Formats: sequence, C-alpha cells, structure tokens
Amino acid sequence: MLCGTVAVFFDGILPSCVILALTILGYIGMPFFARALVDGFFLTKSTYKYFLRVALTAFLSQAAILYVYLVWDRSPEPERFNIVFTWLIAFTFLVGLELLVSLPRDRVASMNLLEPNQTSHSTRYGVVISSTEANNLPKGMKVPNWPRTTLHGIAIMLFAICMVLITFMPLTMSMMSVMCTIMFYFLHRWKIDSRVLVATTFYCAFAACYTYLYFRMTGIVTWEGISLLGFLLCLLLPSKKRKKPKWFYRLFYLFYPVSILLCALVASLVS
Repeated sequence: MLCGTVAVFFDGILPSCVILALTILGYIGMPFFARALVDGFFLTKSTYKYFLRVALTAFLSQAAILYVYLVWDRSPEPERFNIVFTWLIAFTFLVGLELLVSLPRDRVASMNLLEPNQTSHSTRYGVVISSTEANNLPKGMKVPNWPRTTLHGIAIMLFAICMVLITFMPLTMSMMSVMCTIMFYFLHRWKIDSRVLVATTFYCAFAACYTYLYFRMTGIVTWEGISLLGFLLCLLLPSKKRKKPKWFYRLFYLFYPVSILLCALVASLVS
C-alpha cells in the first residue's frame, strides 16, 4: 500500500521506471493483505467491530486523499476509492460465505423397515435430522437464531450488493483483491490434501482471464495479474503468530491515512 501511495503522489517526480516498479510491488503485496484479512476474520473476538475498524480506516484514508487534493494544486485527481474500500467488500464476501458454508442444512437418514409400509409398500423410511448449530463459525461472528433459509437469502443478497459495488464503483484493484481473499478463505476451510494446488491453479486462471478481458475492453495491459507472485509467496512463507498488545495492532489502522498525508507532504516539498 505504501508503494502504491508513493507511486501515485510521486508520478512525474520520480522516473517512470521507478513508478512502474513501485506499482508492481504494490500489486505483489496485495495478497499479503488478503491473507491477513482472512486470518483476522477467523481470529477476531468481534467480527462486527473488526468490520467497523476497517471501515473507519477506509473513510479516514479517503478523507486524507480529498484533503490533499483540495490543499495541493498539483495533487493527482482522486479517480478511484482507496483500496481499503475494496477490503470492506471482500470482508462482506467472507460474511456471506460463512452464512452459506457454516450453516448446515437438514439431512435425511434412511432406514430399512423389517416389513414394507402398508400404504407405499416401500421398505425405506426417511427421518429428518435437524442441524440447528453452525459448524465451526469464527469465534467473533454472532449469527441470529433465524431460519437457515433466511440466512442463506441474506448471504445471496450480500453477494449481489458486493457485485453491484464492484461493477459500478470506481474501486482500486477490486476483482483481484476480492478473488484473492476468497481463495485464502477456501484454503482455510478446505480439508483436502490438494487444496493449495487447486487454489493456485484457479487463481492463476482467473488472473490470466482478467488480464485478457481487461486488455480487450480497455486496450491497456494491466499489471494486476502479477499479484499471483505475491499469492505464491504467501503460500510458501509460513504464518508466524506473535502475541503483541492490542494497541500495537490498532496502530496499523492509522498507517495508511498517515502515509497518504506524509507522501503528499514530501511530494509537495520536492516538486
């Protein structure tokens, strides 16, 4: 995110090759944020407070971008919402996926009767086994005691809202970021041995299709597909869990808006 911010505000100040390298580094770093978002989703004590913290970061970052645009006449025009809004949409996707995956449906158990039924003349008898509890929900996610059909409908509605926002809102790296988050979600949920290979193959195919379609629609070659390299690095590098105070992690929510202001300040001084 810092590389992308520097690339935006120092465009025209630094050589074009440096700007391109910073942009590519930003794309490569994206999967690390997607992985952290999924890890936080399953580890947080309150999913909804986590969502509010990310939302607050998104709005503070956008306010910083607008403030720089108003006070600095050479500031680039904010054509898109910052990438934290994309993480909000990815977070909403995670909630919808949990409502679909972790809320089991009722199942039917079949038994063989000793004697055929006098009405249907069948030796099979089905018994509905109710599944009232969620399977391994994140500890910070509280689900109302509503019918599963209602919760599944809410999940589909969340998916529809996310797709509308991705389609019509000028977001930053929306499709690749959301898909990367979904891949890490299923890597967390899948229990099959080949899940890493399946996720990597799917993400690789999606990146290739997205790059091709983007070029066909705009005539511009996008570098977003190079985020595949960051995705592979996330799979190769082990996840280290370090216990630190809460305030230490809370500081990272201020990093992005503060970095926007600092990069704009330095760029205005050297331009």
